Formats: sequence, structure tokens, C-alpha cells
Amino acid sequence: MKMKSRKDTKAPGRTRWLRPSLRAFMPLRLTPAFIILVHGALHAQDNPLRTPEQPFLGMAANHIVFKGDSSAWEAYHARLDKLVFEGRGQLNIVHVGGSHVQADMWSMELRHRLQTMVPGVRAGRGFIFPYNMAKSNNPWWYNPEYTGRWTGLRNVVRADSSTLGIAGISATTRDTLTTLKISFRGEVYPRYTFDRVKVLHRMDSSYEVGAWDIDPAVRITRTVNVEGRYTEFAFDRQMDTLRLTFTRTDTNQRQFTLHGLILENSDPGIFLHATGVNGASTTNWLRCQRFAEELAYLKPDLVIFSVGINDAHDPDFKSARYESNYRELIRRVRSVAPDAAILLTTNTDSYMKRRSPNTNATAVREVMLRLSATEGVGVWDTFGVMGGQGSVRLWEDADLAKSDRIHMTRAGYALLGDLLYSAMMEKYGEHVKRQARP
Repeated sequence: MKMKSRKDTKAPGRTRWLRPSLRAFMPLRLTPAFIILVHGALHAQDNPLRTPEQPFLGMAANHIVFKGDSSAWEAYHARLDKLVFEGRGQLNIVHVGGSHVQADMWSMELRHRLQTMVPGVRAGRGFIFPYNMAKSNNPWWYNPEYTGRWTGLRNVVRADSSTLGIAGISATTRDTLTTLKISFRGEVYPRYTFDRVKVLHRMDSSYEVGAWDIDPAVRITRTVNVEGRYTEFAFDRQMDTLRLTFTRTDTNQRQFTLHGLILENSDPGIFLHATGVNGASTTNWLRCQRFAEELAYLKPDLVIFSVGINDAHDPDFKSARYESNYRELIRRVRSVAPDAAILLTTNTDSYMKRRSPNTNATAVREVMLRLSATEGVGVWDTFGVMGGQGSVRLWEDADLAKSDRIHMTRAGYALLGDLLYSAMMEKYGEHVKRQARP
């Protein structure tokens, strides 16, 4: 058997745009006096972050909007209170999207802001997928190194009916023995650690998943959950590198399919699980039969959907179908996480084949506002915050958007992450203010 090794090496540039005003907070007991102090800090400016001086930004739109019931967000904010004021508990946020999310630049910036919001609480990375094993672009911030031959399947492949889950993508091997190593790199994540790992995979094969470490003193406990379709490993200490083996144990079963990895620990803080597939639309995400089942393992407190840019670029885009698809996605989330808050982000401004503005962005926003009224979800108007129709050209001129006038540069995604964080903290500040009332 021929063994091959592949490794990502390119590192993106990094731009830091905004300064959070919550870094001075320490986990303290929630008292009325301290609530007032926190609220004052949150509202010392129009937003809790200092925004860059960019005349094309639509800062008047930089808010989370509710057209209907927002009670799920009150529950989410109450759980956030435990972290901010007591330094206890974990918060799980799941960000679902297309290429904007797969690259983990927008999500990374939001994750970094949230995880450094309160000194002393951090948690970890959460769900990841080794995209390079499926022959797709991998986020630079974690580095999968693997051996063996693997093929990928994405939810955008319409002719294939294979089972997919929360990743929207899978990787399959037919080799008798392959390996995978996951490590973290870059200045954003100086050290991510974990002591538990769930390896999500199909169970219709006789492959065995194993874990090992270069330190023979590390004790690892392995549990196979056939019903849950995962193999779980517990380590007797905090680890910063994961090493797995995939071994075929029966010659009659000739393939193994990986759905993703969940890296866990018990530290207080925030997990932001990012899952995106290049080109994925609402229709594509509905093809993921085990989406809800695997989402349940992440125990989401907040689910952020950034799905719509690929729907809007479909020549056959229909608002009614798009709305129906989104209602089904929301239903699937609530089937396993009925108390989770849900946030929809409208499309980034974009052009059709670089030549003309995509006018479907307005229709996407209108659909999301209707869903807010009827489904009790929040909406962050990415389109409006960018500056509205045609604004992506200004982002391109400022080196914030790429020349395809669809995708952002690293700096542009960082700016989107900072602006979304600002809107989320403003909404949290309103919650804190209500708690301060006698």
C-alpha cells in the first residue's frame, strides 16, 4: 500500500481592527451594583467596540433585530452571565455557512473576540473537519497531516445520496491503515487543549479508530458508541495534538468514512464550532441527513446561520423556496436544541460574475425578517452593515474584498467578525441593563 502525506503550509495575513471594551472584566458575582458598572462599560460608546473609520460602512444597521419573540436570547444571555460574572460554565455557539465559513476567518475572528472577552475563561476549539483530506481548502489555524488515500464528498454534489452530517462534507478511505494528526498553529490560538475527543464516522464498516501519543505515559480510554455513530477517546491530561489511526479489521468491509471531530474539555468558556462548505445553499444543507443528530453532540446555546449567498447566485432563485428551506433548517435545530437561540445573518453584498450587483440580496434580507417575526430568531443585517447594494466594490478598493466581488480578504472577514461581535455585545448590554432594574 502506498502511503502519502499532505500538509497545508500557507498562512494568511492578520489585521486587528477593533478593541473590545470588555477585556477588563473579571468573573465576579452578579450584583446590582456590578451590573450597573458593566452596563456603563458596554455603553460607553454607541457600540462596545471602537469601529474603524470607513465611510462606506452602514453602522446604523449594526444591530441584532427581532421582529418577534426573543425569549430564547434571554436564556442564552442568562448562560453568558454565568461566564461573565461568575467564571462558570460553557457556552456553545455553532456557525453554519458556505465558503465564508469554511475558511474559518470570519468565524475565527468572532471566536477570538468571544473567547478573550473575560480573562480566565476560554474553553476550546470544538468541532473541526480535516478539509484537506477531502481535497478542499482547510482553515490555516489547525493543521491536519494525514497518510493514505482519501476521497471527499460535499453536500453540493446533487447526484450523490451518501449520508452526511453537521460538517456537510465527509472523507472516505479504502486503505487498510491510515493516520491523522491534528495540531494548532498561528498567533490567534497560542494553545488549544482538549481531554476528550469524539470521532464522528459511519458505522457500516469494520474499521477500528485508535488514538495514541508520543508520550507513552499518556493514558487513553476508548469507547465505541454504535448507536451514536462515534468513537470517543478520554485522555488523562490536557492534550494539544491529536493522533489517530484508522485500521481495517475485516477484508469484507472495504471503506471508512469520517464525518468530523469534536475536541472537548471541561474548562469554563466559549466554544464556537464552525462548519461550512464551499458553494453550499439551504438546499444543500437540507441534504445532510444527520445534521440534527450530530448538532445535538455540540449542545448549542446559539446557532448562527450564514446561508444564502449561494442561493442568491442561483439563476433560479425563488424567495418562497428559500424561506421554506430556512424554516426546515430552523425546525431541525429545534428538534434537538429547542431552547437554543438562533441568529440569521443576511448576505454579504456581491456581484454576479463581477459585472452586476446581485439584487437577490434584498430578497434574502426580507425573507430573514419574515422568519424573525414568525420563528422568533434574530437577524444581523450583514448586507446593510457592509453599506448596501454595490458596497462590495468599496470593500474591494479598501482591500477588504477580493476581485471576484463575492469573497472577503482576510482583513475583510476579520472586520465582519468584529462588527458581528459588536452587535452581539450591544444586545447583551441591553440584557445587562434590564437585569439592573430594581
